[in-house]
Amino acid sequence: NWKGASGRGAVIAAWSGLLLALHTWIAAALIQSGELTVAALGTNEVMLSGNLVAIFSSALIHWGYSKFYDPTDYDFAELDKNITLVEQDLSGLGAEQQDPVELDRAFKWITRRGYVLTLVLIVIWPLLSVPAGKFSQDYFAFWVLVSIIWGFGAAVAITVLPLAESSDEIGKVLSGIGERCCCCLGLVREDAVQYEEKVDPLDDASEEKNMEMPLEMPRDNEDDNEDDNDPAYDTEGSEIEVDC
Repeated sequence: NWKGASGRGAVIAAWSGLLLALHTWIAAALIQSGELTVAALGTNEVMLSGNLVAIFSSALIHWGYSKFYDPTDYDFAELDKNITLVEQDLSGLGAEQQDPVELDRAFKWITRRGYVLTLVLIVIWPLLSVPAGKFSQDYFAFWVLVSIIWGFGAAVAITVLPLAESSDEIGKVLSGIGERCCCCLGLVREDAVQYEEKVDPLDDASEEKNMEMPLEMPRDNEDDNEDDNDPAYDTEGSEIEVDC
């Protein structure tokens, strides 16, 4: 958040630092091994030299460009004024979250703890391993255990704390879903009861009775007339011989 930082200087510093880092990386490999191979470029000393040059050269180039060539005095208050939310929806932000004094206090709280954590991870943590010298198997296992505990602790913190902070909103959403499901179930049961009330049990009994009665196929009148006129058919029950 340096108000004197130049945007053009940041771009120039990034590309310049990259080129210097590549030259340093290759030169260090040639100086150390006398040859340019994958193994020579992959040693710890060579890669460390390239990374250090990339970090510090970019910072120095950016600072010098912004300080002497393109001085800038940016007011970050303008940035806050020009940032607008989508559709200006402030429903998720309370009065405390929009208070500039409270936001400034939160910024200072985060900054102080960030500096302390940086000091612990970059300075204090490595210094604690210096007295041990060459790590034994047990000492190395201890540091691996500390790293695992650190990782799991961070994972639990970043998972549980947001859920705890949003517990009220999550509860409202779950209760709304439950009420919606109960309402849908109530409508289904009400429709089933209304359908049962509309069905007449007498109609069901008569329908079952009709289904039990045997079906009689009526004879067609034309078929009856044809049988009566057929000479092979005797209405009195006697047989008539017909010459074929």
